[in-house]
This record gives sequence, C-alpha cells and structure tokens, in this order.
Amino acid sequence: MRKAVTLFAVCAFASGIAGAQYKKSSPAATSMPVNATAAVEQAIAKVRRISEADASRMMKNGTAVLVDVRSNTQFQLGHIKGAVNIPNSQIVARFKELPPGRMVITYCA
Repeated sequence: MRKAVTLFAVCAFASGIAGAQYKKSSPAATSMPVNATAAVEQAIAKVRRISEADASRMMKNGTAVLVDVRSNTQFQLGHIKGAVNIPNSQIVARFKELPPGRMVITYCA
C-alpha cells in the first residue's frame, strides 16, 4: 500500500473556503459555489506529495511537523511516533497550535 503525505495548506485552504461559503440560513447553499470549487481545485493542484523517507527526514531534522488528521479515537489506536493529532474538522480552528516556520505535513492513514 502506497502511503501519501500531503501538505496541510490545501486542507486549511479548502476548509476555509467551504466554511466561508456555507450559509446556514440557506438550505440551497450547502454545496460549494463554482468559484470556490475552482479555487480548491487550483490549491489541490499545488499540493506537494512527499515520500515517507522525506517526511521522516524532515521530522528528524526539525523542519516539519507531522499532523494526524484522523479522529482522536483513531489516533489513540495507533499513530506515527511524534505526530500531533488535530482532527480534520478542527484543523482551521487549531492552526495556531502548530509551530511557526515549519512545514506542516498531514496524513490520515
């Protein structure tokens, strides 16, 4: 099984757009507008996938932080040593908990 590790930026960007575009007062507004969808697709196109070896190297030399975006329950069942658990549903609200100046690598499996 090939494991893919993606940059956090697109998750935060996509979550921010989805959250900003969603209007609770309008049932028809539950899907993302076309312009927001295009922006998310552009952000996804810029996501850089890195190998497990590169992620490990960056963690060891302190240039990256690894974020497990699974639920707390899933994290407790097993996770990569040194990973921080911030569930995907909380990632935007908890972004300030991540160390500044370091690449943020997210994973979910």
